[in-house]
Amino acid sequence: MKNLRTAVLLGLGLYLATFYATPLPGDVRRWDLLRHLALLADDFLAANWFGSPAQFTFADRLPVLLAASLILGWAAALGWLLLVVFRASVTQLTRLETFVFATAAGLASLGTWVLLLGLFGFLDRTGTFLIPAALTLIAVLWTWHRRSRRGLTAPAAAAMEPAPNNLLSHRWLWLAVPFVVAVALAAMLPPFEFDVCEYHLQAPKEFFEQGRITFLPHNVYANMPLGVEMLSLLGMVVTGDWWLGALVGKMVIAAFTPLCALGLFAAGQRFHSTTAGVAAALLYVSTPWVASTSILPADINVSSSGLIEGALACYLFLALDALLLWHESAARCGGRPRGMLLLAGYLAGAAVATKYPALLLVLLPLTVWLLVTKSRQPTAAGEPGEWRRRAGRAAIFLVAAAVACGPWFAKNWALTGNPTYPLLHGTFDGRTWNAEKDARWNRVHRPHDFSAATLAKDVGRVALTGPLLSPLLIPLAVLALLRPGAVSRRLVWQLFAYIAFAIAVWWLLTHRIDRFWLPTLPLLALLAGIGVCWTTERWWRVTVRGLLLATLAANFLLAAAGPGNAWFVPLTALRADPHWVPDPWHRYFNRHATDGCVLTVGDAAVFDLRPPVIYSTCFDDCPFEQLVHDKSAAEIRQAFAARRIAYVYVNWAEIARYRSPGNYGFTPFVQPSVFDRLVRLGILAPLPPLEGQHGQAYRVLGD
Repeated sequence: MKNLRTAVLLGLGLYLATFYATPLPGDVRRWDLLRHLALLADDFLAANWFGSPAQFTFADRLPVLLAASLILGWAAALGWLLLVVFRASVTQLTRLETFVFATAAGLASLGTWVLLLGLFGFLDRTGTFLIPAALTLIAVLWTWHRRSRRGLTAPAAAAMEPAPNNLLSHRWLWLAVPFVVAVALAAMLPPFEFDVCEYHLQAPKEFFEQGRITFLPHNVYANMPLGVEMLSLLGMVVTGDWWLGALVGKMVIAAFTPLCALGLFAAGQRFHSTTAGVAAALLYVSTPWVASTSILPADINVSSSGLIEGALACYLFLALDALLLWHESAARCGGRPRGMLLLAGYLAGAAVATKYPALLLVLLPLTVWLLVTKSRQPTAAGEPGEWRRRAGRAAIFLVAAAVACGPWFAKNWALTGNPTYPLLHGTFDGRTWNAEKDARWNRVHRPHDFSAATLAKDVGRVALTGPLLSPLLIPLAVLALLRPGAVSRRLVWQLFAYIAFAIAVWWLLTHRIDRFWLPTLPLLALLAGIGVCWTTERWWRVTVRGLLLATLAANFLLAAAGPGNAWFVPLTALRADPHWVPDPWHRYFNRHATDGCVLTVGDAAVFDLRPPVIYSTCFDDCPFEQLVHDKSAAEIRQAFAARRIAYVYVNWAEIARYRSPGNYGFTPFVQPSVFDRLVRLGILAPLPPLEGQHGQAYRVLGD
């Protein structure tokens, strides 16, 4: 034991020393960054939280908080009804498990509800929200009353701990509160991340403005599954405003983070110990990838920014958790109720409705797990054989998944002719998509370098050098392999196998953006929680508590000290602030473009533009090219007038980025000479340059 203790301490110390000595983007070591922030914490917090000059307000956040709370409350109620309909052993779940599963399932259902109503053009506050929410409440009260009369409402007592451990009590969960508050405050800030402004919020904005969900030929990303983005659209409908509703949507999406942390606590407590659950929840919610961090140059968190990987991570973990509970039910209550299997499938389908990669990251591995896992119950005479039973339960799982994600494939099939638009073009074709676009898409979204050196570098990024990792996740997860106990040994190896599969998919089949492997973070956190419990000796109790407190303090410093944490600055001021609207031409158009549309060229992150905008992503047909190419001056003037185009803005910096080696590419038609010709013809007049400009803007001249 003494040798093992020495090895653990040396290994942990070596990892932490290497971790904090690792350079971050901007060529600054983690330790130096933390020391710098600690020395200047007061200045950072005052300037960032309250702005300069200092301002304070929270009242303008209350409508956002209220609308988000109403949506989350509706989701929890609707999800509880789904658990009852699924017969998902509500009485066998703890109150916490019931709340977590119900809220997640309810949010997935709301996404489908908004999609269906949007396709038929019924996006109004009364029909989309008020009436169905009231009916849900009535149904919950009626169902609760009926079940209480039958004695079915009392939830199970807290799950017994297979491996009692008093290293961390449930009171330690209070340390998660600062991170949850930080995530919530940051979620109520304006969006600025590129993908969020290009389609995560831009697509709901367009659907809201046109009053229905349709095919968007100028934004390929808006035609993919948008199950989580529908919650932002719902926020816009509830508030009656696309900008305020977007903040509501960000707040609802951010709620997946504490929801997942609660799920981790419940799962850790059920399958191992309270200590494992507490540690898993704390390590997950404090990870810089998850927490509201904005201090690093390459920093993008997946909770409060409006990105959807946090929601995907929650659905992935809860789908797996539901399957584990379903599998456990044979030993606990003498059978496997189909309800938990249906719930697992529904949550896996919700993951697919969030993002196409979930087909490989969630649906495929869980289906295979059902097919290869042997039943604990013997096959009685006259019952189906083992393989038929496995196939039957996999079919039930897939049917439930299809209920959650099928509407998105059906929508794409109806609107584009390709259920997986724009993927599988060679099989299904697809509206506005062609072989050239498909080849360009595949070229940049598939990996090309499979060398050992690249593999080592990328695995190192996942395990050590990634800029937003947490220092204890990896080493504590490895410790889960040390004497995990008979109860959790199988779980530990299953979690490691799942993570290894996800990393392999990420490395072999995607373009290796870090966010694509992040949905496995909850699994890594659960392993780390189990790793905390590898021994209960006093020396380890003192060591791990100290390391955990130090890690939480360091991670919160990163979360709280970023320049993007203007938590108490008035939203009206932020809406015109250069940090939140970094393109000076966007700020110019928001002030001056009141008499027509803005046609952007090369600029697709247009969410913050208030005037009507005509744009396209780099993969779609360029509207400017369609209006100008091979057209006479009279035809161009007529086309601009028909579309009410008052300004043209070309973002040369973005176009240069797209055209850089290995990037997405951009139509060769767009060149400075084309705009010079339009100026000579008297169609466009260049506007005076702006400080910090990213391109050139033009005023469209009349006849």
